[in-house]
Amino acid sequence: MDGTPSLSPGIPPGTLGEARRQVPPRGDAEPLAAALIESRSRWRDFALLSADLLFETDAEGRFTFLAPELVLGHAAEALIGTPASALLAAPGPSPFGLGTFGRQRMIKAWLTCADGDRACLEFTLLRHGEGLRGTARDITAAERRGEVAARALRRANALGRLLRLGQRQGGAEASLGAMLSALPAALSCEGAAVLIPEGQAWQVAHFVRSAPPLHLLPPPGRPVVPGHHALAATECGPCLLAWRSPDQPPLDPDERDLLAALALPIAALRAEMLHQQALAVAANGDPLTGLLNRRGFLAALPHHLAEGGALVFLDLDGLKPLNDRLGHEAGDAALRAVAARMRAAAAQQDLAARLGGDEFCLWLHRTCAAEAACRMSALGNPGPLPEWPEAGPQALRASIGIAVSEPGDTVAELLSRADAAMYAAKRARGERRR
Repeated sequence: MDGTPSLSPGIPPGTLGEARRQVPPRGDAEPLAAALIESRSRWRDFALLSADLLFETDAEGRFTFLAPELVLGHAAEALIGTPASALLAAPGPSPFGLGTFGRQRMIKAWLTCADGDRACLEFTLLRHGEGLRGTARDITAAERRGEVAARALRRANALGRLLRLGQRQGGAEASLGAMLSALPAALSCEGAAVLIPEGQAWQVAHFVRSAPPLHLLPPPGRPVVPGHHALAATECGPCLLAWRSPDQPPLDPDERDLLAALALPIAALRAEMLHQQALAVAANGDPLTGLLNRRGFLAALPHHLAEGGALVFLDLDGLKPLNDRLGHEAGDAALRAVAARMRAAAAQQDLAARLGGDEFCLWLHRTCAAEAACRMSALGNPGPLPEWPEAGPQALRASIGIAVSEPGDTVAELLSRADAAMYAAKRARGERRR
């Protein structure tokens, strides 16, 4: 034999060395299998370092492979063979649906965890035979931070719109009304109200749309159970209430936060409104009697003239002798007593004023001459001064003149006629005395 090796059947000449290199001896099969297993394990470990879920599905969308051992708290082995869509936490587009796509990235879906909670995963998918192969990252924390930021932004935008609406108004009262009127639309509520705690009860200071359901509220100082109404308190007293009907969804935390953020600005507007009203009363009111002063009366009367009425001009008789005899305290008491008589004679739409000194005016809304004379018949009658018996039984007496408004009358013309009528009555009284 020439030592030339014989060729094995089926192996072409010149390929024996290559075949020997490609087919390991039987004794090397186990190390190769171990190397393949180790390589697969290493790939799996590296893949799980960059993803929280690895999976494959078959043509029917059932899991055929899952890693790691726990998937959102579920045992991976228990999920093999189940439809992947069963993990979806809400209806909507499924990342596990088959389509004629290549590689797809950044597909988000909320899945149900084993403990009933939800998790948001971002998928990268690839068509694999008749099914899918994919990885996913858990982005729940980032999504929830985004939701919190989005809610805060929506709340800030709504708050900003309401505050800008209030700023565009002409004063505190108009701003308060505008913001309170816009609040039900902003919160999809039945109504809104400003409440003032008084002991164990609530006083309604302002409301829009409908009267607030006070019977559903606990007494002041007790917490309100979250539901279809929300009450935002402030340290300065006023509380802001919003409510929905029972057939609507309850107010959610974002809506309650918006209400709480608005409570203080609205309470501040109410305080400013009351301050402005107090200043207006001080500017238009007489501090001694509490009636309107000349400025307030002349500003209010033109708005009443169009509907007609009677103007009563009253002059307190004997004020100077009373001051000279008993002092200005007695004179002030006489002025207050006349003002009390006028308030008692005035109706709700009437206007009562002290023009200055001992002169008073009373506008009788929609009153004719006969009715005015009847109502005023006893106003100027002599009488004692309360708490000043030494002033005498006729300390309070006044002369009265009445002028009925006519179409086209100005305030000055009406005042002039009423003043002339009063002086005529004063002269007639003096003539009777003589």
